[in-house]
Amino acid sequence: MLGLLGSMFWTSATLAAPVSVRTLPLGKLLGEPRFSAPATVMSRNQPQVAAEIDARVIALPIEVGDRVSADATLARLDCRSHESRLAVARAELRVTLAQMNYARGQLTRARNLKKNNSISDELLDQRRTDLETRQAEADARREAVNQAAIDVGHCEIRAPFDAVVTERLVSVGTFVSRGTAIAGLLEMVGQEISASLRQNEITRLQEAEELVFEAASGRFPVRLRALLPALDTLARTREARLTFVNEAALPGTAGRLVWQLDRQLLPADYLVRRDDRLGVFVLNGERAQFIAIPHALEGQPCEVDLPSDTRLITDGRQILVDGQEVTVSPPREQP
Repeated sequence: MLGLLGSMFWTSATLAAPVSVRTLPLGKLLGEPRFSAPATVMSRNQPQVAAEIDARVIALPIEVGDRVSADATLARLDCRSHESRLAVARAELRVTLAQMNYARGQLTRARNLKKNNSISDELLDQRRTDLETRQAEADARREAVNQAAIDVGHCEIRAPFDAVVTERLVSVGTFVSRGTAIAGLLEMVGQEISASLRQNEITRLQEAEELVFEAASGRFPVRLRALLPALDTLARTREARLTFVNEAALPGTAGRLVWQLDRQLLPADYLVRRDDRLGVFVLNGERAQFIAIPHALEGQPCEVDLPSDTRLITDGRQILVDGQEVTVSPPREQP
């Protein structure tokens, strides 16, 4: 009871005592808000190129920092054993093809003899089975030749695209197994920007006419490419991917994604909360009037559907209550 009486007494005293405030026309406070979010330049491809056969490194004609073009040689491997397997596979294929041709001739002769009933059905079927077996063996030998040829093709490890060498992971003389990383590459074209945004930032980002990535190396116009259809469960953000319009920043560059809306909004600093509602205090005669803004969000600029000459209370608004008498101090209007 005492607490309630005290609260009523404080409210009455507050309403009874005019509060000194300053005001400005709403039109002078509106502006085109500037938004930003941390962002990083991501390389489209940054692989570690690996060996695809077991062999010894005999040449490594690259150094860290070298620019290499697509299909340039990164490393040469000792290919003698693989070339030998290829030669053996080709020889075995030739043997099988010769046997297949012989089986085909045998089947032809068997069919001619069968016309005169000079051969049994069983022997004819055997000749037919022999040919089919040799044909299947020939198919297997061809695949063995193809596989051996692929292995020989892997004796030279080549760059998959234009890139910069970021690391050498082996040395000449090292024996590498299939899957051993040889060199690290960094693709220098097709970079993208990654930024994590809250939903209200995404909405305003999509409304912006111009997007810019700002970093120590300069300002780079960008455009939105995609919003990932997944929400970070901890930060409650979505990842946006953006591409450079013209020149691109170097991969790994950290900066800020900046955008501005082409409409007038009230800065969030002038919003106050009363009875779980966000709004503004305006001057109504000699009293302060609280006007709620239903669509306003904490800490975010918002649109205000009021005449531009509405006197918005700027100083002293934090302690006001709706309907409180105020006295207006001399203005400190900024141009």
